[in-house]
Amino acid sequence: MSFPSPETAGISNRKRYLVGVSGGCDSVALLPWLKFDLRCRDIIVCHLNHSLRGRDSGSDARFVRNLARSYDFEFESEKKDVGKLSEQRKSSIEVTARDERLDFVARVSKKWRCKRVILAHHADDHVETVLMNLFRGSGKLTGIRSKSKIVSNGLSIELLRPLLSVWRSDIDAYVKANSIRYREDASNHSNQFLRNRVRNTLIPSLRKIFQRDVTKAVARAAEVSMRESDMIEEIILSSEFSWINKNELPLLKLNQLNSALQARAILYWLRKANLPGVGFAEVELVRSLIKDKSTAKINLPGGNYVRRRNKVIFID
Repeated sequence: MSFPSPETAGISNRKRYLVGVSGGCDSVALLPWLKFDLRCRDIIVCHLNHSLRGRDSGSDARFVRNLARSYDFEFESEKKDVGKLSEQRKSSIEVTARDERLDFVARVSKKWRCKRVILAHHADDHVETVLMNLFRGSGKLTGIRSKSKIVSNGLSIELLRPLLSVWRSDIDAYVKANSIRYREDASNHSNQFLRNRVRNTLIPSLRKIFQRDVTKAVARAAEVSMRESDMIEEIILSSEFSWINKNELPLLKLNQLNSALQARAILYWLRKANLPGVGFAEVELVRSLIKDKSTAKINLPGGNYVRRRNKVIFID
């Protein structure tokens, strides 16, 4: 599949956008596409130096800065020692890097009064995310959405992923055909990180076992799951379910729901409370409070609890 046309990209050349650019092949490919194919002019290129690759990290930042200037785009950059922050917070490098990127984007968003951020996630990223969620037991098999919203530092930001239907091989072909330079990140070939292990080991093994390109099958399954998820979400967000927005959930209401709606109602309730690490396993734990009368409290990640008392469940 080729890159989206101006008509299907969902990007307006009359609006301002922040664009996340690491210097790698995927994000670098965004810039000429936005500049020449979509005729975008008001672009702010954003780069966070994670300080994870020694001198190469600084070289990446300078490369992206010069690249932005060559397209006559604005440039914003910050430097963070993600490795050190990861140790201090006792969290993984992946989680720390993600959190720092979100904080950085929020600061730039506020500075430029722009709440739209374009990211270079593609179809292979989508498939990898689906598989990671599947084996983590999160129950979220929809993967990455082409449009989503996050809240960082009190600011609501729209994330746009116009290349989500484009496969990595198509991006590689586009970059090669247009002689686009980019930075190579040796860590992409290392299996230190989970996503790399899924990409470099799991998916090739699945291809070998099934003797077919399993990525297309996973992408189709995720699309079906996303449609079903959207339908259930629409039901949950209707006025009929306004009781979910409370600090507690009435057991009478929950018991009137079938298992699918009950699970989704609980998941929506937990995520609305901004509880970390909530997935399928945590939802089932909460459901045990409804089914098992002998259980009055269950533990959740982050030192949180859900209790049952006086015919309601609530977060403690």
